[in-house]
Amino acid sequence: MSNLYDNPKYYEIVFSFRDIPGEVDVFEECFKHFSLIPVKSVLELGCGNSPHMEELVKRGYQYNGLDLSKAMLEYSRQKALRIGAKVNLIHGNMIDFSLDAVVDFVYITLGSLYVRNTSELMKHFDSVSAVLKKGGLYLLDWCIQFTLSSDKETWEIEKERIKVNTTVSGKDINPIEQTFEETIAIEVNDHGKHHIITEKNVKRAIYPQEFLCLVRSLKDFEFVGWWNNWDLSQLLEQATKIDRPITLIRRI
Repeated sequence: MSNLYDNPKYYEIVFSFRDIPGEVDVFEECFKHFSLIPVKSVLELGCGNSPHMEELVKRGYQYNGLDLSKAMLEYSRQKALRIGAKVNLIHGNMIDFSLDAVVDFVYITLGSLYVRNTSELMKHFDSVSAVLKKGGLYLLDWCIQFTLSSDKETWEIEKERIKVNTTVSGKDINPIEQTFEETIAIEVNDHGKHHIITEKNVKRAIYPQEFLCLVRSLKDFEFVGWWNNWDLSQLLEQATKIDRPITLIRRI
């Protein structure tokens, strides 16, 4: 079997533990308190199966999704057709990309910031700056390395008689370059048919204080804040256990 991103249905099950309407509520709370412009259009980077698309469209937002996987984009396209949504799905790399029109809000979830070195990281922020309106927000979910890359997580989810066991782990590669290998391994029981799929990616770790220095060095962004577990009442500085932290910066 091919890689995880060629199997959107299994990928969707793996990460279906999320409260999508609740996460969109957090988006709108961020818009209300921190955006300096009205938000009508959004861009999801590394959109995958576009889990927020239906909820965002239902609430009146224009959805744009960018991903490198054609299988994921086709899966999202079919989803949009089923719900009758007019969306913009773009095949592209989040490191260096452009859009036909600027957007009001950009977000990326599940640590999906796939950059392998500092040069790619800077190109990424240049690209985001070019497509995000001044006063607009960029939200990053689990993209800052608040915990060790060697930490391991496992969970099991069953939907539509498809059971998926998932393990996400990391292995340090180069401490000077701050690179580590992230492995997502899933064991699937699909109505009695068994599959094992392993996805490996090399990523550059971004540490909290480094991120603050990086934002200060960027002429186009300012730091807004970071919170624990998608909860704007939980300041990250006060968290005793960090889980799915979100970070917010603003285009200036």
